Formats: sequence, C-alpha cells, structure tokens
Amino acid sequence: MTLFRQIQIFVTLLLVVMLIVVLKINFDSTREFVRTQLYSDAKNTANSLSLSLSTVAGDEAAMVTMMRAMFDGGYYEEIKLINAEGKVIGDISQKPVIEGVPGFFIRMVDFENIPAEAQISSGWTIFGTLSVKGHPGLSYIRLWDSFKYLGMWFVIIGLSALAATHMALRLIFRPLGAVREQAAAIENNEFIINKNIPSTPEMKQVVITMNSMVSKAQAIYNREIETLKNYQELLYKDQSTGLFNRKYFVSQLSAYLQAENENSSGEVVILSFEGMEDAAAEAGHSVISKLFSFCVDEMQSISGKVPNSVPACLNNREFALILPGCDTAEALVMAKTATDNINNYIKSIEEIKDILGVFCGAASYRYDEDMGKVLSKVDYAVTLAKSKESGAVERYVDDGSHIVLGKMEWKHMIETALGEDRFILTSQPVVSDGGELHQEIYVNMVDSDGKVQRAGFFMPMVISLNLANSLDRYVLEKTVDYLTGNKEHTLAINITDMFLNDRGAFSWFRKLLVSAKHLRERLTFEISDSAIKHHLDICLDFSGLIKGLGFTFGVDRFAMSQESLENLQQLKPDYLKVDYDYLINSEDGDVAAALKSLQTITDSLGIKLIATKIDSEELRQKLEDNNIKYFQGRGVAGINPLGKNNE
Repeated sequence: MTLFRQIQIFVTLLLVVMLIVVLKINFDSTREFVRTQLYSDAKNTANSLSLSLSTVAGDEAAMVTMMRAMFDGGYYEEIKLINAEGKVIGDISQKPVIEGVPGFFIRMVDFENIPAEAQISSGWTIFGTLSVKGHPGLSYIRLWDSFKYLGMWFVIIGLSALAATHMALRLIFRPLGAVREQAAAIENNEFIINKNIPSTPEMKQVVITMNSMVSKAQAIYNREIETLKNYQELLYKDQSTGLFNRKYFVSQLSAYLQAENENSSGEVVILSFEGMEDAAAEAGHSVISKLFSFCVDEMQSISGKVPNSVPACLNNREFALILPGCDTAEALVMAKTATDNINNYIKSIEEIKDILGVFCGAASYRYDEDMGKVLSKVDYAVTLAKSKESGAVERYVDDGSHIVLGKMEWKHMIETALGEDRFILTSQPVVSDGGELHQEIYVNMVDSDGKVQRAGFFMPMVISLNLANSLDRYVLEKTVDYLTGNKEHTLAINITDMFLNDRGAFSWFRKLLVSAKHLRERLTFEISDSAIKHHLDICLDFSGLIKGLGFTFGVDRFAMSQESLENLQQLKPDYLKVDYDYLINSEDGDVAAALKSLQTITDSLGIKLIATKIDSEELRQKLEDNNIKYFQGRGVAGINPLGKNNE
C-alpha cells in the first residue's frame, strides 16, 4: 500500500469517528429535548383538562365526554381518569401508528413516553387522578427528520472533508507522483511531458532528462501519425463531412464481426433522408451543407459516448453508426435523440420542412454473422421507419418471424400470396360496458413455409414496393364478402395513406361503397393521423364520400398534435383511437391533464374517444374512472381469426 493511501485511510478513519461521536451527541440531545417537550405538552393538557373536569366532578358522563372531546381534538395516545377509589372512570386510547418513519428507526430509538398526571378536586375533596399520555408520532417524526438532517450534514461534511484532505495530500505528493506517472507512461509507450520541474536538484535532473527523451520519441511518433492520417483521410474519409466513408464502414463492420472481443457484437444504426434531391433543388447547397454539418455533430456526439464506434457518411442521403458493445436500449435512446434533433432542425427550415424527412433504422450484429444479413436487417428497419412519419426510429427484432429478403424476393412473395389467396383476416374488438362497438380488421400472411406472419412483418415492404393498393383492395373485398354473409358483426378497416393518394384506387373505392350501401351500419373505416397532417385535402374528400353514402369513419393513432386537433372540426370523424400513453402519464401513472381537454373537444363534436393498447384491467379501470367508455387492447380482448370469439 502506498504512503499516500496509508495517510488517507488514517485521516478518513479519524474523521469518521469524530463525526459519528458528534452525530451521537447531537441526536441524544435532540431526543431528550423532544421527550421533554412531549411530556410538557401532556402535562399542560392534563392541567388544563383537570380544571375543566373539576367543574363537573361527579358527573361521570360529562367528564368522559369532555375527555373524548379533548382526545379527538388533539394528538394523544391515551387519556385516562381514575377516581379516588381506584376505579377507572374513563380510558380513551389508541394504538400508536407512526407513519412516515421507518420501522427500523422506531425500534432503534429508545424513546420513553411518560404520562403526565393531574389531580381533579371538587372543593377540598380529591375526586381522582387524570393521566394524559401524548402520542409519540410527532416526536418520532421530528427525531427522524433530525436524524436525516444530521445524517445529510454528516455525509456532506464528511465528503467535503475527505475531498479537501485528498486534494491537500495530492498537492503534497504531486512532484513524486508526477515522476511516477511519467515513468509508467514511458513504459506504456505514452508521451507525457512533466511541466512542473521540482526544485530539488536530484529530482530536477531526472525530470529534465525524462522530458528530453519523451520529446524526441514524440516527434517521431507525430510524423508517422500525420502520414497515416493523410492516408486515412484519402482512403476512408468522406470529403464533404469529415466522417468515415462507406468503404471504411464496411471494412470496420467486417472486422468487428470477426473480432473475438467486446467489439464482436453491438448495434448498427442508419439514418436515411427522403426527398434530399428535391430539398437541395429548393433550398440550395448552403442549406443542405449546414444540415449535413448538424448531422455530423449529432453523429460525433453519439460516437463520443461509445468506445470504438464508427460514424460514417454512406452517401448524400444516409449516415451510419457502428456501436460496438452497445446494448439495444442505449443504442435506441441515442438513435432516437439524434433523429429527433435532426428532424427538429429540418422542421425549423421553411424551405425544406415539408420536403425532406429523416428516418432511422437499427439492428444488432453478432460475432461471425454474415455482414450482408446485418445490412439487410438495418435496411429493413429503415424501410419500416419510412412507412411512418419523419423522425421515426425502428429496430429490427430478430425473433425468428422475419425473413431477410431482397426487394424482388419480397415482391414475388407478396404477389404470390395475393394470387394464391394466402392472406387471412383477423380482428380485435373495441369494447365498452354497453357491449362491442366494432372489430378492427388486421391482415396476416401465410408464407411459403405455411407460417402465419403478422402485418408488421410484410407491410413495410408492401408500402415500399407500391403494393398497398392491391392489398387494400383485397382486404376491402374480403371484408364486404364476410359482412354480407354474417349479420352479427361491425367491422373497421384501416385505409393506407397510399390508397388514399391514388385517384384510381379512390374511384374504385367509391364504386365499392355504392355497391355495399346495405352494410353502412356495420362497416366503418379508419385513416391514420399522419394522413390528416400530410394530406388534409384528400382526407376531406374521403370524409365527404364516406359520410355522403351513410358510412362512418374514425382516426387511428391520433397523436393530439396541434394540426390534428385543428382539423377535427373539418373532418368530424365518428371516433378517435388514442394510445393510452397519451392519456396516462408514463412517469407516475396518473391521468394526463390533456385528457380532460381532449374529452371536452370530442364531446363537443360528438366524437367517440377510444383508448387503445390497453394491456390490463387495472389500466382500463383507471381510464374508465375518468369517463373513457371505449377500449381496445389485449388487456380487454385479444386478436383472433375473423369470425371467432375474441377473448
């Protein structure tokens, strides 16, 4: 053990002992004061009450009533009256229940609660003795607060004193420590110049000699570093951003996949822009250049938090990060933060805010995994994010239900499934105390292996490959056929944004509605909140068509943004589906303040409010207590094949 540590331990032990003694003395003093005060209060009460009882001595009922009034109006453990013959006239008590004080503290503190007594007399005759015992609750609370206060200062003073002692000892031992550190650095091929030259001649000569040797070695090292740096910049750096380029990204990922250390697993993140060419044409090079500089700062901010990470610019539309050794949750938090920052930056620029979007995908990599598979997973996550609003972040979850395919393989698989009628419909009901409102339709696909895949598996590629219209038509036709033959259900169909924006599909949809007018009481439709924000005119046309033919529609995934709320009055949907996250504060589980305002808006417009993603009866009950009447989620009803009971 070093001399520095020995001295520091000795000083620390001495300080701790002193502080403990001081803490004990102060606490004992406080305890005695609180005990005396409790007794004094009880004594005052006994004297005061005894005088009052003396006026009704002999009337036992009145005396007990006065004792109870005093007991109920104060904070006592027991009030007891014993007459001169030793008979208990009245005994009012309660078992002390001390809240706000840990049990161990109550057991640890030896606190004697002595009852105060006073004589009751009628003239010269002693009627009896009144005993008052104060409730120790407040005393324990005061002692606990005092203990916490003293403990806090014990910690503060102790830490401050330890820090001051540590700094003082460091200052005293600095010259010797600097020489030792420099020697250790030289041994590790590090170059540290000791700028503090000791005044002691022997030490001074040693330090000067070591500094000279280190300077010469460092000069040689710096020349080699500069040469290598220039080479790396030419070969592996993107000239426009200063980040690594695609070549370095691929080579480093390949190296990490073969590494047998902490870098052999981690996360890969890609940020992709949509509409970059249009944005550049609209805003000019200088605006895009500033955007790229902002993105570089975000990439480097993340890179600085993860050792051995690789920030790269893949092309003029994509940035990437390799985050070795980074867990999924941490990577998603950093990716979400960076994506949000970039998205907010884009929205702050008038020329490009409606043109350019940023999306983020992430996936894990593991030792000896095929690099092509890793990149395919990230690309899939990016595609999934692009099916949502700008700023979306998605992560590929490798749970065995996903198949990593190229776009042509995806296209063939989806078109084959449509042709062979391998899409199946499932449903989940929206329920209330009054029964079922409707069942929302979901679409699943049976793949070539006979395995049922949920929409989250194939929908991103359906949209990416412009096959959403075909799938929407398939679902609409199947639903109409089902309702025609089954009279007991009301079904809700989600209409994709792509379907809404296709005039040809819209015309076909109009004809379908006309032919299915007999189902208008049992068929409803849903559009997304993002469709309203980005395609309001089309959504207004949709609303007019739906309501004109007597059908109903709702808004799914309503996010309560300013734009969406402002458009409600124009659209006047029949219902809104809102994730419970918007209605319940995630931090404390309380009802969000926005819920009341939203209810006022929906009630005034005659819109039903449906809480979704309800995963427990407790959550449903909490929302029901706040006047939410309609619920959807696995906590109230599951997803089952269409036509089967949803339990």
